Formats: sequence, structure tokens, C-alpha cells
Amino acid sequence: MWRCTNGSMEMTDDEKIPERKEMDERYQWDLSPMYGDMNQVEREMDELSSEIPGLSSFRGTLKDAERIAEAIRTTDDMSRRLEKIFTYAHLMHDSDLRRQDFQMLHKKAVNLLTRFESESSFMVPEILQLPMDELRRLRDSKTLRFARVQMREIIRRKEHFLSPEEERLLAMADDALETPSRTFTMLNDADITLPRVKDEAGNEIELSHSRYGVLMRSRNRDVRKNAFSALYSFYGSHINTFASLLEGELRKRRFLSRARNYDSCLEASLDADEVTTDVYTSLISAVRSHLPSMYRYLDTRRRGLKIDKVHMYDIHAPLVPEFERKITYREAWRIVREALEPLGNEVASVLDKAESSGWIDVYENRGKRSGAYSSGCYDSPPYILLNYEGRLDDIFTLAHELGHSIHTYLANRNQPHITADYRIFVAEVASTVNENLLLSHLSDKWTSKDERAHLTEHHIDSFAGTVFRQTMFARFEKEVSEMVERDEPLTAEGLSGTYMELIREHFGPSVHADDEISMEWARIPHFYYNFYVYKYATGFSAASAITSAILGGDLDVDDYLGMLKAGGSEPPLELLRRVNIDLTEPSTLNRGLVLFDGLVNDLDGML
Repeated sequence: MWRCTNGSMEMTDDEKIPERKEMDERYQWDLSPMYGDMNQVEREMDELSSEIPGLSSFRGTLKDAERIAEAIRTTDDMSRRLEKIFTYAHLMHDSDLRRQDFQMLHKKAVNLLTRFESESSFMVPEILQLPMDELRRLRDSKTLRFARVQMREIIRRKEHFLSPEEERLLAMADDALETPSRTFTMLNDADITLPRVKDEAGNEIELSHSRYGVLMRSRNRDVRKNAFSALYSFYGSHINTFASLLEGELRKRRFLSRARNYDSCLEASLDADEVTTDVYTSLISAVRSHLPSMYRYLDTRRRGLKIDKVHMYDIHAPLVPEFERKITYREAWRIVREALEPLGNEVASVLDKAESSGWIDVYENRGKRSGAYSSGCYDSPPYILLNYEGRLDDIFTLAHELGHSIHTYLANRNQPHITADYRIFVAEVASTVNENLLLSHLSDKWTSKDERAHLTEHHIDSFAGTVFRQTMFARFEKEVSEMVERDEPLTAEGLSGTYMELIREHFGPSVHADDEISMEWARIPHFYYNFYVYKYATGFSAASAITSAILGGDLDVDDYLGMLKAGGSEPPLELLRRVNIDLTEPSTLNRGLVLFDGLVNDLDGML
């Protein structure tokens, strides 16, 4: 069981993951600002369901600015209400993936969203039947000024929209096409049963995703090795199922990209952010050219751990074994709040709201979705899911997710609903700026040799995990996607072989690539997010430059916050240029990679 002590959760003797009802409600999110209970959500769903058929009244009438404006306002209002329903449903669902009532609510929300998309799918193709000169005139008209961003996007992607009938079919298929992703989540989080293992104290504990991360940082190599083997025993016994799910996800993307006249799945995904494929491939090339720095770090790790070969379960072992600090959640909150003081009073007031208004679901419970995220809508707080364990990594995760929530909150408060939602390409900037500010703050506060070595190690691990590792993921996703585009069958053996080749290239000669790591692809949820992972690396590069400029006085905080407040009102690359970041320039990526080399030198000297 778990008990709450001064804002921290401590294990008691039986070492079980607690049920949600056993948790302290102070550390669970408060969803009441959206709806009082599930019955209220059901009533809202019924009301919206009865309104959706009325969208057909716009069919065949979208020929002038006034009628198009009315259609956009109507669908924007419905979309806003749907987002609120879906946000509530998925947060309830993620709090305990096993509960049938939460599953049912979530499925109803998904079905309602699919109906809305199907019934409104004729609108864009119908508008696009107008001559291009007329479309441009409508875009620039006073009547449609509020929807200028949407009209611009419709015109830009004209060749990728289909006929009204074809768009309706795609919208109707959307729910079915999400089956691989949903099934992966249920298998990986709700239905997963992992073996029991021993921790450093010799206690037998139930392994979970969250606890696995803790055990991989154990000072006891046998503990790490046994946890590593235990975790992958589960994935090994289900590897063909995971292969089939990933193949289904990739074939879905191939179908949609071909249906919309894109040359590749990668092009289709990046076009949504107005990013060209050369940004993606340039990142891969830049990281590959700096792999010798990664090899040097891993050899430093080998020497620091005093072992002949670094195994995959040694990658996160502490290099400063005598440094040990368990950080309560309340202490973590105080540290993060102090670290973000350079962002000013406006951000401080957002943090006050997050702390006092139940935005954050802090601790692990049985059935809860693993990992961490920020999620909300225009009419809800930007909620945060954590699985807090008291490690240094957990403080950085808190800062990271608060960055997303600050971004969402500022965009929602400064933009109308129609332009508040920012593109995914810029989503990882604010989160990583927060992490960098936290690192700078701790570097000033933690001054002993061990503390500084620990922070430097964390910075390197964060850099390696965000830039090198995520770029390796990006390569894997690109390569297996291209296999599907060539109509090659995907098998568990083929996926594992491709992944192992990348592991060996990215980790180099100092690392022994254990057989189990070839199955790691099976447990990565981001491979179901449609080429998302590269954005961690580009976001890290942009955020590093922004943080340096803020702390160095070269960037006004108001300009940075202005970029966040702009939401989705401008294309993502243009938003970044507001703060002097150009991710189409290779030098932006290379500056960060050169910094990594210097950090390795620093750590080598400290050890």
C-alpha cells in the first residue's frame, strides 16, 4: 500500500501498486470545472448528438462569404463542445484503464466525434469547388477575417482534399482506423501483467512501467539486469501481437497518405505542420554526424561504472553512486516554481492556479496510464498526468509538463477558440525551455562536487535521450514506414532486426546490445503518434537557444510569452522566427550538438 506523508508517497511493506480509491484526493486531478458527474456529460452528448444532423442544411449552399462564415462558426462551436466532452472522457479513462464505465464513456465520445467529422466532411470539398480567385477573395474578405487562418489552410492543402463523398467515407472510417493505437494502449497499460522482482533492499515488488524506470537507476547491477529481463519477458511473449498492431498503424497511415495524394506517409504527417521532409532528414544527418560524441559519453560511462562493457541495463545507472536524494512532490513543486521565476509574474500566476485548482494527477495507481502528459481543451484547465516517484527525473518531468500546460493556458486565454490550438511542431518548445530553466536553477543551488556531477550527468542523459535517442526512433519510424510503402510485410523478427541495427549504430562499440533490447520498439507508444518523435529533438534545439537568450538578456520574456500566446494563429516555423529561431538552418541543430560534446568533457573531468 501507499501512504501520503507531507506531500510524498511512501511504500509500505506489501509493495503493491495501490487502487485509485486508496489514493489521497489532494493529489488527483479535479475534473469538476468541466462537468459535475458522468450523467452531465451524457446529457451534453445527447444534446450534441441531436444537433449534428442539422449540419446537412449547409450542403450545397457554401458559395458566399456569409454562408461560409455561418458554417465555420457552427462547426467551431460544435467542435469546442466536443473537445470538452472528449477531454473529460479520456482523462477519466486514463485514470483507470480497467474500468468498464470509463471505457464506455470514452468510446461514446470517440463515436460522437466520428459522427461529427463524417457529417461535416462535405464542407471543405464544397468550398474548394469555387474558383481559386474567388477563394482568395473570400480569404481576404472582412466577413471571413475571423477564419483567415482556416481559409489559408484550406487553400494551401487544396490538392490533398477529396470529393465530399470521399471525405465522408474517410471520416466514417476514422474510428476503425484508430483500433491499432487503442489496442496497443489497452495491452501496454491496462492488460499488462509484469513479473515480481526484487528492489535494492531485497524486497519483492510488483514491476510496473513507472517502477521499471526507478529500478534502471539502481546502484545494484543485478537489480537492473533482473528488472530488464523481467520487463522484456512480457514483450517477448506478446511480440507477434505488438508487431501486428504496429503494422496496422503503419498501413493505416499508408492508406490515408495515398488517399490524400501525398508521396509518402512522412510527407503527409509533416505537411500538417507546414514542415518539409528535409527538416526531418537533416536532423537525422546532423545527429549521425555527431554519434562519435555519443560513443565517447558511453565510454566515459563504462569507465565511471568500472565495467568492461556497458549493457543496455547500465545506460541509466548512476555515475555518482554516493549521491542520493529522494525528493518529495511538495519539494519538487517548490523547486520548479523557483526555477521558472525568470518567466515573470504572469507565469507565476498560472502556476498558482495549477497548484490550487487540481490540475495535476500526481501518483501511480493500478490501471492508470503510464508516463506523463499535459491535456486539456479550450474550456478546461490544461490537466497534467504524472506517475511521480521522487527521482530527479520526476522533477524535470513536472517542469516539462507544466511547460505544455502554460503554453496551452496562455494560448487559450489570448486567442479565440478557432486559432488557439497550436501545431504539434512547436509543442515541445515551452516544455523544454522549462526543463532548461530548471537545470540552470539547480546548477546555481547545488554546488557540491557530487551534486554538480549528478546534474551534468542528468543534462547529458536528457540531451542523449531527447536528441540522440528520439532521432534513432525517428529513423526507425521512417524506415519501417518505407517498408510498408514498398508493400513489404512486417514481422516481429524483421522489426526487431531493423531496431537492433539502429541500436548498434547509435550506441557504438562500448555498449553490448543485449538481445532483449531488439524488442524495445514494442513498448514505445510514440510510434503510434505519426512521426511525433523528431519534434522532441527539434524542440530541444530550439528551446536550448531560447533559454540561453532569456537568461543572457538577449530575448525579452514578453516576446517569448507572445509566441506562446499566439497559439495556432501563425505557421509554426514563423512563430519560432519571432524569437530568432530558424529550424530550417542546419546551424540551429549543430549548435546544440556541439554543446553535448562540451558536457561530456565536463563530466569526464568530474569523474
